[in-house]
Amino acid sequence: MKRLITIILTLLVLLGLSYGITYYTHKKFIDYSFFIGIAFTAIIWFFTSKGGYTSRNVDMTVQGTTGIKAEQQRFEFSPNIAFFTSLAYTLISLVVMLYQYRSYF
Repeated sequence: MKRLITIILTLLVLLGLSYGITYYTHKKFIDYSFFIGIAFTAIIWFFTSKGGYTSRNVDMTVQGTTGIKAEQQRFEFSPNIAFFTSLAYTLISLVVMLYQYRSYF
């Protein structure tokens, strides 16, 4: 049940952001949905991974300030259901966008 709620909430956020931007810019929904999906997927990836660039930067700042060497974390990413949902939304919107603009290719 928790997974279903997460999927629905993620889709509502993605659809809401896409609709909100298209409402204020007076453009088509499909024009922004793919880019919103990419951005949201990247944000989820960034905030659910451990040991990346920002972690190393904080470790070096702490080490430089205090002189105490911190143990470095290995990069680790464990995808969750919100990541897979936004990835699926991105891929579906890419296919729909390519189909919609097929005459331009």
